[in-house]
Amino acid sequence: MFPQLINDLFASLTSLPFDTLIWFVLGTYGAIFIVVFALCLLSARFKALSKRPFLCFTNAYAALVLAAFLICCELGQSILAAAMFWTVGYALYGILCFLSVKKQPTAPVYTQQVSTMPTAVPPQRSAKADYAPAQQPAKNSVRLEHAMTVTDKLLTKNLSKPDRQDLEKLKNTLAVLQIKGSLTPIEAEILNDNFNALLKLMAKYNV
Repeated sequence: MFPQLINDLFASLTSLPFDTLIWFVLGTYGAIFIVVFALCLLSARFKALSKRPFLCFTNAYAALVLAAFLICCELGQSILAAAMFWTVGYALYGILCFLSVKKQPTAPVYTQQVSTMPTAVPPQRSAKADYAPAQQPAKNSVRLEHAMTVTDKLLTKNLSKPDRQDLEKLKNTLAVLQIKGSLTPIEAEILNDNFNALLKLMAKYNV
């Protein structure tokens, strides 16, 4: 069965003019390449597909060219013709692969922007500070100068050792508050306590 089929096929091919047979093989291959090439240009989806099947198709056609040339040519000439066809087909396959290469998007260039420094957040004021009475620097200065004068007078008195030590500490505290000038509510309370202590010493030593 199969030998007869091959004989009939061979008889049909040999009955055709050789040039017609070769042009038919080359023409059908060229037509298929043109269709694939056009689809790559027009369809992004087809362009992304693998072109490996076209290479397999080229190998099959190279074998067909070899068989066609063997009908009328020697083996060496037929192999040369098939090799030339395969070389051209492989070049066409390379063109299709080149069309299918995805271009990498260029990364946008961003200019470096100088960020502004965040402004410092002002400290939160407590409710006690909001309602605390403002201290008057001029009034405090007068009171401190008077207290320093009274302290110096007391130090000239014949004080007991504990009173003298307390008075010297009080004088140092008053000196620090005098240098600072504007007082916070807490510092104002310390100043009042020192005034009260000073008044007790004044009453004790009749100053």
